[in-house]
Amino acid sequence: MRLEGRVAFVTGSSRGIGAAIARRLAADGARLVLHARAGRDRADAVAQVIRADGGEAHVLLGDLTEGETASDLVGRAFAIHGALDMLVLNAGGGKGGLAVDQSVAAIDSVIALNLRATILAASAFARLSESDQGRIVFISSGMATHPAPGVAVGAAAKAGAEAFIRCLAQELGPRGITCNSVAPGCTCTEMIAGQAWPEAVPPWTALRRLGEPEDIADVVAFLASHEARWLTGLTIAANGGLVTTAANILARAG
Repeated sequence: MRLEGRVAFVTGSSRGIGAAIARRLAADGARLVLHARAGRDRADAVAQVIRADGGEAHVLLGDLTEGETASDLVGRAFAIHGALDMLVLNAGGGKGGLAVDQSVAAIDSVIALNLRATILAASAFARLSESDQGRIVFISSGMATHPAPGVAVGAAAKAGAEAFIRCLAQELGPRGITCNSVAPGCTCTEMIAGQAWPEAVPPWTALRRLGEPEDIADVVAFLASHEARWLTGLTIAANGGLVTTAANILARAG
């Protein structure tokens, strides 16, 4: 229970990696505020699991691509308990495709979700949090450093958000707030369900398997803990020892 008494807000926590992070932080004693873009069913199901295990969880809804929603959600999460110690920025994604085929609207949507919302939410957290052990963790992606066709806009947005988190670490360090990114490799979630190419990934990793959401959640739980107090401004590649580029993996998958 090393996070007992602390409050965590996890965006995009109704399924996949975000849900696993929420469950793990709750298991470590944190009080959770969950988030989903729209529709409460899945987020409520995660909250029910947390409560059944003796934890506390609330659910907020909001589209992070819209205006000041990211800032507003952080403010609402803070208001629930009058405190906010941890912010995990997991919500992300967006439609892929070749860069030459992207419309202005598609580009704006991906950047709004992956980069602008990160800036707004983290800045709001910094304004509100009074914790001297504050934690901001951004869930990035291996595509930010492992180039592949069809993900250029998303990769640019994630890489930009990583750069923002590194700079924010310098700004907030004097207050004891750490800011880090976690970059998962190919992880078993609904986003890759039914696709053929993940089958080619295990031979390219040192551990010879795909990641599980719990693998990423464990890394985030460590970064959220007091034991990680000396780590800030980092991007941790939680990818099982991926030794080649995503482009090579995709090419091998045919």
